[in-house]
Amino acid sequence: MCGILGSVNKAFEQDTLELIHHRGPDDNDIVQCTINEDDIYFGHVRLSIQDLSTAGHQPMYSDNKKFLIIFNGEIYNHLELRKRLNDITFNGHSDTETIVNYLAKYGIESAKEFNGIFAFSLLDIEKKKLYIVRDRFGVKPLYYYHKDKKFLFSSEMKPILKMLSNFKLDMNALNEYLVLRYNPSPKTMVQGIKKVYPGEILEYDLNEHILHKITNINEALIPNIKIDRNKSEGYWVDAVSEKLETAVERQMIGDVEVGSFLSGGIDSALITAIASKYTKNKIKTFCIGFNGSDEFNEADDAKRSAKILGTEHHDIIADSSDYMRNLAESTYINEEPNGTENTFAQYEVSKLGAKYTKVILAGQGADEIFMGYGKYSAELKRDKYLPLIKLAKQFKFLFSSPKYHKMQRALYSLTEEHILNRFEKIYTVYREEEKQKLLESEFSNHQTGLYYFYNLIPEELSALDKMSILDTYTSLSDELLMYGDKMTMATSIEMRVPFLDNDLVALAQKIPNQYKIKNGIHKYILKEVAKKYLPDEIINRPKKGFDMPSLEWFQGDLNSDIMQLLCSKDSLITNYINKNEIENIILRYKNKKEFDVRKIYLLMNIEHLLQLLNKRL
Repeated sequence: MCGILGSVNKAFEQDTLELIHHRGPDDNDIVQCTINEDDIYFGHVRLSIQDLSTAGHQPMYSDNKKFLIIFNGEIYNHLELRKRLNDITFNGHSDTETIVNYLAKYGIESAKEFNGIFAFSLLDIEKKKLYIVRDRFGVKPLYYYHKDKKFLFSSEMKPILKMLSNFKLDMNALNEYLVLRYNPSPKTMVQGIKKVYPGEILEYDLNEHILHKITNINEALIPNIKIDRNKSEGYWVDAVSEKLETAVERQMIGDVEVGSFLSGGIDSALITAIASKYTKNKIKTFCIGFNGSDEFNEADDAKRSAKILGTEHHDIIADSSDYMRNLAESTYINEEPNGTENTFAQYEVSKLGAKYTKVILAGQGADEIFMGYGKYSAELKRDKYLPLIKLAKQFKFLFSSPKYHKMQRALYSLTEEHILNRFEKIYTVYREEEKQKLLESEFSNHQTGLYYFYNLIPEELSALDKMSILDTYTSLSDELLMYGDKMTMATSIEMRVPFLDNDLVALAQKIPNQYKIKNGIHKYILKEVAKKYLPDEIINRPKKGFDMPSLEWFQGDLNSDIMQLLCSKDSLITNYINKNEIENIILRYKNKKEFDVRKIYLLMNIEHLLQLLNKRL
């Protein structure tokens, strides 16, 4: 796992590459070449995992010297791909050497054959074309900026920000963020800086200085998703078990020890149980707990799981003082505002894991492809209970107390007939009237970043299946996996996600949702698979994840700290958002009249982003 940085007609030195040093502290290099009158710079920082020798050094040329690559990620099937390259004499056994020669022989669109997590750039020296590519689920981030004859791209935004002479906050992106709590690709909060869509292949033509899309790997896959209703429950249990076991085994590849994040729930326990079969050493596991209500402290559950699974377990306990001290740092690392509080937890547990290993498996993706979230149940039951929901909406004053914010959101969203509009309302943090108070302006209706992937989904699929698929390619990619990558790479750890193995996802997308939610049980089919590996104690344990006692903190210990952060004379957010309204929100927490922790967390993220931009690196 590594970091990449490249540019056309914009030189950068070691100090700029150093901004992503944490992604690859083992080795680094910058290569410069000239094509026509254009100067191309490829920079790379390396976290050595496959082929620890100098044979894995990047930037790397193909065997015929006609292609140059900088690569971030892991290709789990690269040894299978290498068998098709009999004419190549390899210098080592890295996946980078495999794919640069594979792309040289079979073309840029052969990236669709890669089973792994990746973001890379390939320079075709003869044809004078430069490509940037992101894996199909967006596990690895990739940013770019294009203006006139300058083209910049990087694993993270910081090097691009450093190379730009000026930049502005994108108010349309801010507006969208207050709804979705993140910005789906291609948008970021900074004008001019974009994200490559998950699965997208972009080409920069050095002859014409034009950037355009070659294809998106997902455009051939998502429209062809079909639910297979002819298989039995037993068939799906065996098939998922086989694919998951293969996925985990694949992702144990590497020349370093592999550990696992272990919460108290089923996803991480299942991954850990299977991974233990493919390592000679006792697998190391890592968890974080929080001081506060027992509801949020799953450290004991994780310890119990570790004991059952026979792992070498390590954990830490965090409190409110840790939260404020590290919030600014984790937001700086994440670069994009993100409304998921687990960002902080992921950073803390990653720092713990970094003391012991370079590679850690995680359970992300299971909730999306196997329907683990409560909103899936709501959508499943919507048609049946719609008359009651509409009736309840007529009496919504009964649910006017802030304590009923989840019910308010349900009434707001579930009565919406248009499927995508309903999904957007389900995700909504600040409703339209609330946004207008914050921004003191109205924004014309526009398509959010959800439309691109939604429009690829077959029309005949149910709304529930559409929601699951949409989540897989949007909120999972640009919200959850985004902070997962940034927080782990900040501590020089590679996070691998077996549930997002290409073959496993393709299988999961065929399974009827009646086997994903059955008798009110979420991820039913996965829990049936888990019976082969785990005891009932773990399988039926209530889900907690990395949830934190934030509401307690926001209403108590941290309230004055939040007021200082957002409403002092040094606060930057008040240049964009109504200060009086921010103060009102903070006071509502203090007076226990606000219970949705996301609202203030989103604003704190914006402030820290503005501080990052203000530093100008």
